[in-house]
Amino acid sequence: MRKNNEASRNFQCAPAAACALAASMACGGALAQATPAPSDGPMANDFFGKAKAGVMLRSSYFERTKPVDTDPHPDAWGVGGWLWGETGELNQIFSMGGAYYFVGKLYSPADGGGSFILDDQNSGYGVLGEGWGRARFGDHAVTVGRQALSYNWSLDGIYRTYNRYDGAFIGRRDVRAMVPLDFESATVNGKFAGDTVRYYGGYAWKMRQVNSPKFYDLAKAALLPGDSDGMAYGGAQWKITNDLMLQGAYHNVQNIMNVAWVDLDYVWRLGSDRYVRFDTQYIYQNSSGAANLGEFNTWNWAGYLEARPVPWWIPYAAIGFNGDGDELRSPYSLGPSYLVQRVGENAKAGEKTLILASTFDFSTLGARGLSFDISYGWRRDRHVKGNSAQPLSDMNELALDLIYSVPKEAGLPAGTRTRLRWAKVNEKGDRFAGGAITTVNEKYTDIRFDIQIPFNF
Repeated sequence: MRKNNEASRNFQCAPAAACALAASMACGGALAQATPAPSDGPMANDFFGKAKAGVMLRSSYFERTKPVDTDPHPDAWGVGGWLWGETGELNQIFSMGGAYYFVGKLYSPADGGGSFILDDQNSGYGVLGEGWGRARFGDHAVTVGRQALSYNWSLDGIYRTYNRYDGAFIGRRDVRAMVPLDFESATVNGKFAGDTVRYYGGYAWKMRQVNSPKFYDLAKAALLPGDSDGMAYGGAQWKITNDLMLQGAYHNVQNIMNVAWVDLDYVWRLGSDRYVRFDTQYIYQNSSGAANLGEFNTWNWAGYLEARPVPWWIPYAAIGFNGDGDELRSPYSLGPSYLVQRVGENAKAGEKTLILASTFDFSTLGARGLSFDISYGWRRDRHVKGNSAQPLSDMNELALDLIYSVPKEAGLPAGTRTRLRWAKVNEKGDRFAGGAITTVNEKYTDIRFDIQIPFNF
């Protein structure tokens, strides 16, 4: 890893105001405990007495070699995270919170770019990423403001719950960057029937990209053409039994696209923590409004198989077929798709995808918190939107992940984790570009390393 002598000069700290806000919320808890409760009862004092705050410290490194040496290398190394605070509930109804995101530059080459760790000028930055108010009425809540969204919900007792943690086509997309996506939005969520049914929905009018200090409309923020005033969306999740779950959602992104998807997940329990899991999913997308991306419609079907025959071994596989109308898009989250690897994410038009993989959980063998994942993906029959006579090259990807979640006995805060990711990609075959078809054989690597340490005040 190359060094940068200017690292210390490029680091940007959170401003004093944000520090004071989080510190006051943390101190507020201590002050409230020492102050007698008001005459209307202890509930009103929960607003301060149950306030909490903390900081998530992160460092991330990303490097991807490019097939052509003259291309800018998207390399970067940053340090930062977010400083957060949240009140308790006033009369068990109203609460508020916020988070200040900050990123400092440790390294980036002069021609670097596109790493999604530093901003567009390869510099550090700071932004009030979250600032929201929430009204809760029993099991139902309304939240307004800047939010980082996640709708992940999975069947109990399965290992791979993290592979589609956003749970929808709007979410955090917290994969290789220093900080997640967040949205200016009004949202609702809740649960019914003994928490076997959950729902969510809302309207998002602005988004902050993972490497941006500013919020923009949903076209500009997602690096798409034109403009979009916002996204309306809604979804539901139903645990029919402890072993069967049905979920789906609809998203309308003005002038961009409509997305509808449904997913059925089933686990066959073999006793203890052994199981076999089957999942099937269907996604439909088409153009919306002014159609900034052009008129299109496409679909994607995927099947997923996961097993845990012994505690330390979790083999899994995914297969997918994408329509000819266009590529599958997920610009506002990582998405709920099973077809994601390190480099290959959303399927191109016509793509047939096969991924074979295994996770090894060494915790069950005595190495607490250590796991290793290996996957190999084949992506075939890809072409330009709506035209199979304009091919795109095949893609093969080998991806490796080594993850260490530090156990409590190590003395570090709960949630401390480090991860090393490596992938090698080979794109080979005919490719249509610039009005002509050429034959390519390109190889490149993708290296990522991150560490996070959460502290609660």
